Amino acid sequence: MPDLSLDFRLFQYALAAAEHGSFRRAAAALNVEQSTVSRGVRSLEYRVGAELFERGHAGIRPTPAGERFLEEALLGFDHLRRAMQRIGASQRGVHGQLTVAMSVPLILASELFERFRGEYPGISTEFVEGTSSASWALTQQRNVDVAFVANIREGAPRTLQLQDERMIAVLPKSHPLAAAGRVTLNDLRLEQFILGEGGLGPHIEEHLVARMAKLGVELKVQRHRVDQRTLIDMVAMGFGVTVTVGSSPRTAPAGVAVVPLAGRNVVSIYAAWMECNPNPALKGLLDIMRRSARPNGANELSGSLMNRAAASASAQNRDPLP
Repeated sequence: MPDLSLDFRLFQYALAAAEHGSFRRAAAALNVEQSTVSRGVRSLEYRVGAELFERGHAGIRPTPAGERFLEEALLGFDHLRRAMQRIGASQRGVHGQLTVAMSVPLILASELFERFRGEYPGISTEFVEGTSSASWALTQQRNVDVAFVANIREGAPRTLQLQDERMIAVLPKSHPLAAAGRVTLNDLRLEQFILGEGGLGPHIEEHLVARMAKLGVELKVQRHRVDQRTLIDMVAMGFGVTVTVGSSPRTAPAGVAVVPLAGRNVVSIYAAWMECNPNPALKGLLDIMRRSARPNGANELSGSLMNRAAASASAQNRDPLP
């Protein structure tokens, strides 16, 4: 039974000897003594139980058995080298997997992920859509690496405020306010709102309910288990109006008008992650986020700072301007 507890240097000596056709030249290439190479090859032959080389005055050459053995050994070394390269690349964040929970439209982070894919082309990115609450939970459970959410709460050690986005009303083209430069919630107090049950839907509904209450109006809202694109199609078909973020009046789909909401109707976008997450791909994304975040808007929070930030956000929500 061959001894499988082999020193990898023995394979290196044998492969170099086969390549150079001489123990002396192999030793020079490896920067070791010739006796070290010849003894190493002898030891390898003893352990595998077969002669690997024919020795003569003209040099050495592999035996038929040695040729087959060295071909297999070379294959094994190639696999080992690739495995070492992959694990090293994974540790550097060059290859790997990043899982991202999105409760905000992906278009809001499009530039960020374009940069990430440019700097880390070997990393596969998977997106999971859900509400802010569901995204928070997935992050805490380490089912995702990072979440993009519209509010902050206790539980995640790290959050980074990326940007503020103004809410935008989506109205049918036939609506009297479709050509307005902006609208207030007071202008829309009698409208039927339609919102999604996922994504930003619950967050926007909570915001609208609070603002309409200040006007003494009860929000009329229907919730639908559809994505934002379908909601906009429903607006075009006359089912009601909706509110979203991340759209532009210049890119309004056919049949609707996109009008910014006046007042402090703003969604703050945060990235949230668990500090104990060791994924190198996450570190790469965080580096890009910190470089990309607007200097006057970026705010990284940890621990008890989150409580003060949440209190501040609640105070802003009490602003009297709808």
